[in-house]
Amino acid sequence: MPEGLAGRVCIAGVGCTRFGDLASAPGTGGPTLHELAAAAAREALEDAGMRGPDVGALYAGGVSLPTSHPRSTAADLAAWIGMRLSPAVPVDAAGATTSVGVGLATEAIASGVIDTALVVGVGAGRSTPRGGSPYEWDALPARRPSGRDGTRPGRLLAIRQGQDAVAADNGIVAQGYMRRHGVSPKDYDRAMFELCRTQRLHGSLDARAILRATLEEQAGERGFGGPFEFWQSDLNPFVAWPSRRLSTATAADGASAVVLVRTEATAGLPSRAVAVRGFAAATATAPGYLLDPTEWPHIRVATRKAYRMAGIRRADVDHLHVDDSSHVMGIVTAEQMGYLGFGDGLRAAHDGRLRFDGDRPMTTHGGRHAFGDAGAASAGSDIHHVVRQIRAEAGRAQVLPPPRLAVIATHGHMAISHTLVLEGL
Repeated sequence: MPEGLAGRVCIAGVGCTRFGDLASAPGTGGPTLHELAAAAAREALEDAGMRGPDVGALYAGGVSLPTSHPRSTAADLAAWIGMRLSPAVPVDAAGATTSVGVGLATEAIASGVIDTALVVGVGAGRSTPRGGSPYEWDALPARRPSGRDGTRPGRLLAIRQGQDAVAADNGIVAQGYMRRHGVSPKDYDRAMFELCRTQRLHGSLDARAILRATLEEQAGERGFGGPFEFWQSDLNPFVAWPSRRLSTATAADGASAVVLVRTEATAGLPSRAVAVRGFAAATATAPGYLLDPTEWPHIRVATRKAYRMAGIRRADVDHLHVDDSSHVMGIVTAEQMGYLGFGDGLRAAHDGRLRFDGDRPMTTHGGRHAFGDAGAASAGSDIHHVVRQIRAEAGRAQVLPPPRLAVIATHGHMAISHTLVLEGL
């Protein structure tokens, strides 16, 4: 069975809104989800020097209109961004939606069906429509579970794939990691503190992140003598021992977008193109791990296939961006992919090696905790940031030297694993 692409495909443009909340946070792009998605699409199209009518097909995922008669996000967005009558393909892979959309669009371009594609993801993880209105929003209560129905934001899921399961799985994976590698609760807690401190630093360096304060700044605002004292306080309780609240994702509203073209068409484009070298997906029933909760076979399968398509080895990867809906899952993902050695992840986090200026930079926009988790838009925020890293446009969080080969690993409800390999041209 062929594993390579029939033609070469590149990312020509990327866009991402600020991750925040529709109800009150400024700068999220507008009062409706469609305005939010259109803002990300416009940024990506401008980055690629294109307009909506120039694009061959739209791949879009996220929540549908919050009314009594939900419609297709993809079809509605096509009309919003000037792609009426163009193919509009809905994509539904939860947190992996935008990355899966990039894979589908790449296949279509490489096969010659289309020449260009726009991938858009939008999510409302922090707000709920007021009385079913698509124009007025209320903030979700802080203690309300975050698992929601994909067609009506705010309606709680009653199935185990809901995001509220992440907190419990966080504790299960953490306990398995400690048992497998002989890590004491004290050492685990300290390593998670250092990892959170790294991700909060990364978030503070990105104006689009929902959490812009460092852990040190937040501790000072709350009157603590230092960040570790704050970390161990009642303001950061265990959500599922031994994992604390600040090791989990922060729900957000946001949108992201990616423009893809044939490599032959990149000459003269305003921004540096980034090649799609490989991609693959693998699925498992949630939560995805085996009896040993540090074993995630669908991550290994997706990674192996994507690396084979790209013709690369683990040692070739300069930068890894993972879905860290819980921080320990980000560590396990990196170890399963071979970016970090088995059992080395906590030590690497403790020693600051995962910082943007460390020797194994990882998830340098702040991840799902600091940058925020906006469901279908989250993987696109990863792609947006990694493309900027490769282009040397990541500002104060820039990895030096800029990565040549980067990998993005995302998960949808912990059951859909997608690996994407990107390379600067």
